[in-house]
Amino acid sequence: MKGFPWTLQRYIFREMGKTFLLTAIALTGVLGLGGGVMNMIKLGDVTTGQLIRLISLVVPISAALTLPIAALFSAAATYGRLSADNEFVACRSSGINMHVLFFPTAVLSLVSATVTFALTSFVIPRMVRNLNEFVGADVGSLIQRRLSRPRGITLQREFRIHADSSYVDPENANCIDLEGVSFIKTDGDEWAHIGVAKQVRLLFDRREKGYYAKLQLQGISAFDRTEGQFSSIERQEIESNEIPLSVPEEVNFLTLRELLYYRSRPMEWRKVQSEVRSLQAAVGRRLIYDALWEKRARMTLAGDRVRFLIHSKLAARVPDDGGIELHNVEVTESGDQGDRRYVADRALVEVKRGSTIRLSQLTVELFNVIITDGPRQYRRERRKLTPVPIPDDLAAQIEALPAVELMRTAADEPADSPVSIAQKRVSAVEAETVRRIAATISERFAFSVSVFVLVLLGAALGIVFRGAHAVTAFGVSFVPSLIVIVTIVMGKQMAYNEATPVAGLLVMWSGIVVVAGLDGWTLTRVLRR
Repeated sequence: MKGFPWTLQRYIFREMGKTFLLTAIALTGVLGLGGGVMNMIKLGDVTTGQLIRLISLVVPISAALTLPIAALFSAAATYGRLSADNEFVACRSSGINMHVLFFPTAVLSLVSATVTFALTSFVIPRMVRNLNEFVGADVGSLIQRRLSRPRGITLQREFRIHADSSYVDPENANCIDLEGVSFIKTDGDEWAHIGVAKQVRLLFDRREKGYYAKLQLQGISAFDRTEGQFSSIERQEIESNEIPLSVPEEVNFLTLRELLYYRSRPMEWRKVQSEVRSLQAAVGRRLIYDALWEKRARMTLAGDRVRFLIHSKLAARVPDDGGIELHNVEVTESGDQGDRRYVADRALVEVKRGSTIRLSQLTVELFNVIITDGPRQYRRERRKLTPVPIPDDLAAQIEALPAVELMRTAADEPADSPVSIAQKRVSAVEAETVRRIAATISERFAFSVSVFVLVLLGAALGIVFRGAHAVTAFGVSFVPSLIVIVTIVMGKQMAYNEATPVAGLLVMWSGIVVVAGLDGWTLTRVLRR
């Protein structure tokens, strides 16, 4: 019997394996089917094929949580039962090293830790994407449900719509007609436009990175808060916007390979890219203003159907955003609607922001203006000319600026300028992304390593407390598991915080260190008694 007792090892493996498998299947079934799938079925009827596919998505997520618990429970229960039957007393009397008997536990804990790490780092992130694919298969119903909510559906962060009723076009499954539509468009943290539309048609299509929708609005009545004016528009189209699905792309849902990729290239992460686009827009506006400023005495603005020639005797930059203010202005308009002449005391040239630089427009607002339209002449306090697009060559130059160049350009701006503020947002989101990636990687490794040390401790405590009953084994396993889970969750939240990233990582691993210490103390001292 001395040496390595293979017969006894196989016996322990068999007993632990049975308990582990039964516990894992039971917990996965309860958590996955009862807690996950059934709640999702309440959202609507599903076919048998959809149900099977949904189960295949949910079970791996449940297994990542249940396998460690099953391994811990089986180790505590098996070794507790052996201790209660005085099996270890017989082994010690036969001269068998007690620590050798923990080989089955070490193997089971290592396998459980490896499988858990593979599930959390590779399988589950892909399952989340498959879940979006599952939801996207009926994206029309998803949009309809969201439109009926009080908050409606938000597109590109600044355009939110709500509909009293909606129905899918029977001839086109990718088309939804909306009735009783209200919408709001924001500019930063404040709303800029609010209005209603008689009819809205929403056309959506699938692309490589998600689902996109285009809106066709008819019979629009809206209020422009920035201008303080009401307007009526017969028809308007809003370019394609991404439709947010049920599970957004977050750092938590990236595979380990993707986490390592974005950790070295955080500027490519979607949230940072969104802020980079805002910075590009801010830098673009400044470059546009700089280009116009060089021609302030004689400025030409042109669109597809209209052209403005602007003369001024005095010009100044607007302090807030760098816009151009002209004085003693004379404007000559030529286009499809005929020629006009404007003489104004003052004019304000601004860039009206769009979702991209190319969708932005140049606007000219005249104050205290005399308008000559053929033989007719009249005066207005204010007159806003037809917006014109950004020149293509200038838009292409701005869009070609890399992120590094944008950040370098912003560094020379005043601290309170829009460009500097946008640059600070990019830096803040980039730093937050790096912290979240580091915390997520550490969390996955910590959770997997904790499985190994907890299962060893569960087996040792099962011997000490002679846990012959399942309830005793579960109670022995619960306390150290709770300590590890609390420290991992607390450490992760601290690691997200700008002030405590390093402290958060230390807290995350502190629970594992405590349990590892208990492992050493239990195996070296308690088992000798």
